[in-house]
Amino acid sequence: MTSIGAALSKASEFVSKLTAAVCVMIIYLMLGLLSAQVFLRYFFGSPPSWTEEVAIILFAWLVLLYATVGVRERFHVAVDMMIVETTWLRVLLDKIVALAILGFGVVLFWAGLSYVERTAGQKSAALQIPIEVLHGAAPVCGALLAFHAMAILLSAEKAH
Repeated sequence: MTSIGAALSKASEFVSKLTAAVCVMIIYLMLGLLSAQVFLRYFFGSPPSWTEEVAIILFAWLVLLYATVGVRERFHVAVDMMIVETTWLRVLLDKIVALAILGFGVVLFWAGLSYVERTAGQKSAALQIPIEVLHGAAPVCGALLAFHAMAILLSAEKAH
């Protein structure tokens, strides 16, 4: 592995662990919000509308962020159409998949950025916060997907 590949792989591993920790915090925050909503609905008959909106925003971020961890840790969805016993062929196929993920990440980044720009200035329904808080998940996660895919492409690590 080249020094650039090794450094990129280390950085990718760190970012993946950090992202996973953020996802755990998001899960606990969502759980707290939804529990509060159920409690307030049950005891007072009137839950605040903003808890559901925040939970939806957090869920969007959670799904997209954890997908990037899946790419780094290679637990993303894969279909083995053939059993590959040859190591070099398995590595080649993994690099092809990483290249496809890189392409998707770049497209998600640019399309997401374009969407954020087109919807800038809009507000969310309940909280009246900038809608970029929700839509920003796409370009951020696109960049992370591309970053992790590039680390896989430049590394000499074998597939898990």
